[in-house]
Amino acid sequence: MPLPDATEEPAARSRKRPEFRKGRPTLTRERVARAALEILGEAGPAEVTMRAVGARLQVSPRALYNYVADRRDLLGEMVAVCQGDRPEPRLDAARWQESLRAYCRDLRSWYRAHPGMLALARAEDLTPFASPDMLRADDTLVGFFLDLGLSPQDARRAWSITVLQVAGFAEIWDAWHDRPPPGLDPAAWTGVPPDAVPATLPHLERLAAESTVESPDALFESVLTMLIAGVRALV
Repeated sequence: MPLPDATEEPAARSRKRPEFRKGRPTLTRERVARAALEILGEAGPAEVTMRAVGARLQVSPRALYNYVADRRDLLGEMVAVCQGDRPEPRLDAARWQESLRAYCRDLRSWYRAHPGMLALARAEDLTPFASPDMLRADDTLVGFFLDLGLSPQDARRAWSITVLQVAGFAEIWDAWHDRPPPGLDPAAWTGVPPDAVPATLPHLERLAAESTVESPDALFESVLTMLIAGVRALV
């Protein structure tokens, strides 16, 4: 009986796992993490459990331990997947206002695509999962502000405020519009409660009567205009 060819074993090992098995996607660490990210965005950090992720993937919680060691390992993979989706900054000091606007728009889209990550960072200590690769985009943004001539202290301020403005807008304003409470139309909110006694909120009432409620996209552009004005003042 001939012996097996020694070259067959590496070839067999290199075969890719099928994308689907029995009509369901084959599990991977990334797919487990993305299922957890979906639960996070829909229900919040407390609902990210091995049992909930297993139910989302239609497998038993025990099956998940073939891909993640425990819930803490799952959180680390969620952070890695989320950071892997982060846009690379394309910043140009020669056209800094335009490129900063473009990067902030991309960053906002990234936050909106991963709802709940900021809440998770408040609920859990995620700092041990930080790595140089994950912080590369922030390093590039700081370098951009330094290239504009800002001092290290002002570059720190500009970096922090940029992230705070974009993340805060996505976490509060966008989240309210993207996932409003049942029965609420955010576009109809004027800032004045419908049953308020007239003249009790005179300034908000004036805005409701004399100004237009802007879409989140239009309001975000105003945020960027103010952010750029602040950076210009530092420059």
